[in-house]
Amino acid sequence: MPIVEVAISVPLHKTFDYQCDQEVAVGARVKVPFGAKKVIGIALANKDKSNFNKLKSVEMVLDETAILDKPILDFLFWAAKYYHHPIGEVLLAAMPKNLRIGKPAIIKKMIGLPVKTSKPDFEITQEQSLAIDTILEKRDTYHGFLLHGVTGSGKTEVYLRITQEVLNQGKQVLVLVPEIGLTPQMISRFERRLKTRVVAIHSQLNETQKLDAYLMAKNTEAGVVLGTRSAIFAPMPNLGLIIIDEEHDGSFKQQSSFRYSARDLSFIRAKQTNIPLILGTATPALETLKNAMDNKLTRLTLANRAGGVMMPKVSLIDMRSNSENGHSALSKLLIEKMQQHLSKGKQVMLFINRRGYAPVFFCTECAWKSECSHCNASMIYHRHVNRLKCHHCGDEKMPEQSCPDCGEQSLEVYGYGTERLEETLSSYFSEMPIIRIDRDTTRRKKALAEHLEKINSGEPCIIVGTQMLAKGHDFSNLAMVGILDVDGGFLSTNFRATEYLAQLLIQVSGRAGRTGDQGEVVIQTRYPDHPMFHYVLSNRYTQFASGLLKQRKSAMMPPFSHQALLCANAKNKQNSEDFLREVAGLLKSVNMDGVEIWGPVTNSIEKKADYYYFNLYLQSHDRAALHRMLATFNQHVDTIKLKNKVRWYLDVDPID
Repeated sequence: MPIVEVAISVPLHKTFDYQCDQEVAVGARVKVPFGAKKVIGIALANKDKSNFNKLKSVEMVLDETAILDKPILDFLFWAAKYYHHPIGEVLLAAMPKNLRIGKPAIIKKMIGLPVKTSKPDFEITQEQSLAIDTILEKRDTYHGFLLHGVTGSGKTEVYLRITQEVLNQGKQVLVLVPEIGLTPQMISRFERRLKTRVVAIHSQLNETQKLDAYLMAKNTEAGVVLGTRSAIFAPMPNLGLIIIDEEHDGSFKQQSSFRYSARDLSFIRAKQTNIPLILGTATPALETLKNAMDNKLTRLTLANRAGGVMMPKVSLIDMRSNSENGHSALSKLLIEKMQQHLSKGKQVMLFINRRGYAPVFFCTECAWKSECSHCNASMIYHRHVNRLKCHHCGDEKMPEQSCPDCGEQSLEVYGYGTERLEETLSSYFSEMPIIRIDRDTTRRKKALAEHLEKINSGEPCIIVGTQMLAKGHDFSNLAMVGILDVDGGFLSTNFRATEYLAQLLIQVSGRAGRTGDQGEVVIQTRYPDHPMFHYVLSNRYTQFASGLLKQRKSAMMPPFSHQALLCANAKNKQNSEDFLREVAGLLKSVNMDGVEIWGPVTNSIEKKADYYYFNLYLQSHDRAALHRMLATFNQHVDTIKLKNKVRWYLDVDPID
C-alpha cells in the first residue's frame, strides 16, 4: 500500500509516515490518527518504503489539490530551518484556522471588484518619478530597494503607481503594514486607485473572512493582498512584488510560538520568486541601513514632502524648569501652544506611550508600592474601572483603602498614563472633544475605525494616544504634536533603545502639518542636552543612525554580529536556571569557534504570571557557525534532564 509522509503540528523536529489507499497531492491536507486524537496534517511526499513499522492509515484526504503549492512549501521549509522551528508547526501556522481544523477550502463571500476607481489629480515629484522608474527597471528580477522618504514624502503614491504597473502585467502584489490600525486606511487608498480585488489578512477579521482572503490570494482572484505580518505566508502563485511599509517597525517580529520576522522573510520570498522587494520608511532600521551601505539594497531617497509642504518645526521644553504648574505631565508652555493651534480650528495630538491612569499606586508615609503578586512588576491604576491591573499577566484587583504595610490612609498615584492625561486636559479644554486611542479604548470591534473617522472629519479636537498612533496615519488637519514622557528610553537596558526612541520621535513628529501650513512638534524632556535631540530637531536621522552603527561595530553588536536567545521559564525558579546551565554546558562542549555564550541570566522581568524567566544568549559574527550550534542543540536537547520540567523557546535574531 502507498505511504504518505505527513507533517503534523507538534513540537517535534520530524515528520510521520501513514499508509494511504491513494496517492495524495503534495501540500494537501489529510486527517490522521496521532496518539488518541485525530489531527490535520500536510502531505509532503508519497513513498514506497518507510523506516517505521506498523504504520497507521490516513483517515481522510481533505483536498484533491495542494493547499500549499511547491513555491510556498519551499519558502516555509526555509523559514523552519532558519528559525529552527518544527516543520509541522510552521506549515500549519501559515494557514488560516479554518483550514487547520479541517474545514473545506471554499470561499464563502467573494469580495467584488471596486465599482469606481479614480486617477490622481496631482503631479508626482521628480524624486517620486525617479524612484518609480528605478524600481520598474527591475520588475522582472529579484532586487531589494530601500525607499527612504521623510514623513509625508509620498511613499504610498510610489507604492500605488508601481503596483498598478505590476498588475498590468497580470501579476499580484503583497503589501505588509505593521499595525492593524493602518490596514483600513491603506485598503481604501488601494481600492480607490486600483481596479483589482484588494483583500486584507490580519487578526481582527473573523475566521471566515481570513479563509476567504487566503483562498482568493491562492486562486489569483485577489490582485493585492494587504495585511500584517502573517500575510507574508499568503499563497500568491502570480506574485510580482512585495512591499514592506514602515519596515523598521518591531511589529513585523512575531513574539510567541513560531518567532519569525516577516520583514526578514520577505527577502527570502522575493529572492525565491525572483521579484523586486520595496522596504519603505522614514527611519530605516540599522540592519536595513547596513544592507544599503553593503549594496545589498538600492537606496532611493525622498528628501522632501509632497506638494511642497514644509517639515514641522521641532522644539524642546526643558521639564526641569517648566513643570511649575503642579501637573508634571503638562508644562505651561505646551498648554499655551495647544491653545494657539486649537483656536485656529486645528487638531492637536499628545503622545504618551503608557495606557491606564497612573503607573504607580503608593503610600506617601512608608513608600509601600502596589505590585503584582504574580509578576515582578507594578500594578497600573485604571481609574475608569477603579482597578489596579498588571499589564504583563492581566491580573487585576480593587485598590486598597489603606496602606497594607503601615495602615495609614495615605495612598496616592504617581505618574501619568493616557487616562490621567485625558482627565487633566479636560480641566484645561472643557469645550474641546478629546479622543483617546489606546488598547483600552479600541478593544471593541470597529472602535478604532470610529475614532479615526472622527479625526479624519477634520473637526478641531485633542487626540491622546500611545504607539498605535505613531506611524502611517495621515491626519490632514493635525497641526501640532506634543510628545510626553520619552525619557525612559534613555534609561533602558536594551542596547537598541536609542534607535527605537529616535525612530519613534521622528515617526510621531511626522503626523504634524502634512498638508498646508507648517506643523509644530514639541518634545518635553528632562534631558534636553542629549545628543539624539540634536539630530531629531534638524531631521537628520541618517547621520544619527550612522553614529549608532559605528558604536555597534566597535562593540560587535547586531547588525555586525548575529544573535539567538534561549529562554526557559518554570514555576520552580531553580529549574529554569539549571536547565539553561545544562544547555550552556552542552553548547560549550560543541567547541565551535566564534560563538559566544552568555548566561544564564534573569530576564529583565524575572517573574511573569508565576513563572520565572531566565535567558541564555548566543552571539557570533559568523551566522553559519551560530546556526550550526543551534542545529546541534536541537539534535541533543532530549538528553537534557530538566527538559520536561520547564517551558522553553528559541528566538533567532531577537529584537528585545
